[in-house]
Amino acid sequence: MNPACKTIYYFAWYPLGAGLTMLLVPQWPLQLLGFPLEGLDWIRMLGVVTIMVAYYYFRLSQDGVLSFCRYSTQMRLLIPLVFSAMVLGFDLPPVYVALTFGDVLGGLWTWQALRSQGIAVFSRA
Repeated sequence: MNPACKTIYYFAWYPLGAGLTMLLVPQWPLQLLGFPLEGLDWIRMLGVVTIMVAYYYFRLSQDGVLSFCRYSTQMRLLIPLVFSAMVLGFDLPPVYVALTFGDVLGGLWTWQALRSQGIAVFSRA
């Protein structure tokens, strides 16, 4: 498997775990983060969507789709900025920014793997 695709494959376990948690035991992360235990139906639905995203990560990594590796890296590195803007703009709890830590680490890992293959992440080269 291509090195960048391998990082995507391993990263897929992160949204799979998050999705299964949201689907099966959504109260656990809510209690851990100190959020109210309401809206569990919506969190379970989001869990299903997150599991679907994990499936895409698994399959696209196995198929060796390098463009997906690039696009995924771009978004995983952008997500802390988006969450920071939401914290500032919508007065959300700052802990939301901390929730992007796994995305950033995974994005940096894939970025490094792409760079080692001479593939630019933020340009069309």
